Amino acid sequence: MQIRKPSRRHFLKAALGAASVGATSLGAVWLDRGWLDGGWLSGTWRNGDTPCQDRFAPLPPVRSIVPVVGDGKYIWNDPPTDQTGYLEPRPYQLKVGMRLEGTGPATQIMATTAAPVEHPEQAITGYDLDGAGCRVALRALSREAGQVVLSAPGIVEGQVIVGAALFRLTLHKSYQGYERDRFPAEQEFPKDFRKLYMYDSPGIQTRGRDVRELAVKIAGQIDHPWDKARAYYGWVWENIRARTGPYTSVVEALRDRVGDCEERAAVFVALCRVSGIPARLVWVPNHNWAEFFLLDEQGEGHWIPAHTSAYNWFGWTGAHELVLQKGDSIYVPEKRKEYRLLADWMQWQGARPKAHYFAELTPLPPEGGAEAGPGARSKDEKGEWLVVKNHPLDKYTRV
Repeated sequence: MQIRKPSRRHFLKAALGAASVGATSLGAVWLDRGWLDGGWLSGTWRNGDTPCQDRFAPLPPVRSIVPVVGDGKYIWNDPPTDQTGYLEPRPYQLKVGMRLEGTGPATQIMATTAAPVEHPEQAITGYDLDGAGCRVALRALSREAGQVVLSAPGIVEGQVIVGAALFRLTLHKSYQGYERDRFPAEQEFPKDFRKLYMYDSPGIQTRGRDVRELAVKIAGQIDHPWDKARAYYGWVWENIRARTGPYTSVVEALRDRVGDCEERAAVFVALCRVSGIPARLVWVPNHNWAEFFLLDEQGEGHWIPAHTSAYNWFGWTGAHELVLQKGDSIYVPEKRKEYRLLADWMQWQGARPKAHYFAELTPLPPEGGAEAGPGARSKDEKGEWLVVKNHPLDKYTRV
């Protein structure tokens, strides 16, 4: 069988196509610069010789490990038999932002929180920005991750400044009918793409002997990348015992054989990467899973989901989930380093303001529909996205 080497046009269309969006939605790079041009987004501000202080909020919980039982409608038990694609669109509204209260005089204030970008399963149909006592902007840190950015020249004790973005979203379930024979055994990827998705990222080690030896043990006799990924998926489900807690690392998860959804997905990603299969993490409220990448016979690329906790789907996604971030190595310019998961962050000079980061995800009634359905969430003080439980079917919603 002759395998056609994918053209750059085909490859970019598949791998980076999620960044192609309309004028009113979030593209690869967007920024309301205004008076931010003075350097607010260019690195660490300094007042004379005194650097600004900065602080990351604790990482939000990423822990869903309890198996989810579908209701058959809002959460599939099985994929459809009569159609493929990005299916059953549902409209949502997402409000995300931050509220700062002055505890004393402070200047050179900047704060950020995660904002969605477009993906094939997530369309952003519009957004509005609102700031009280500050400027609000949106920026993309990569084609897979974005932020709402609040900036203000100063704040005094008792003053409250608020910055928020209101997004209008359409979320889809995904069933593409992926099968092994759709993909050739031999895969070839550009160098820049390999750097992003085939090597180490923060907390996901691929160079260790234990990771490489385990990959050989599980799938060393398997030639086809689909079969390798399927073997790693099954191994994680059978061998990494589910336990909630702060993220450790791939090395520790393999040593202790325990982890929550983040460790389990990261182990799958590491095993794929050491076997020459590009892979990345996908982040949604309180949860994540993995995707691996394969080229089909026509040279078109496909990110294929592998759910290693909560949902047991391989190759499809049967729930409407807000994607907060894809990828696991996002460069934060103010910190000048890469992070696995974006955290809420603030920078200031002077008295540290009190910061509250908020988010509300609200299902909307479909056009001509009777009611919005389950799935509303609200982000609490600890960064956890709590199920609002204002719908009788929320009992099926993943926590």
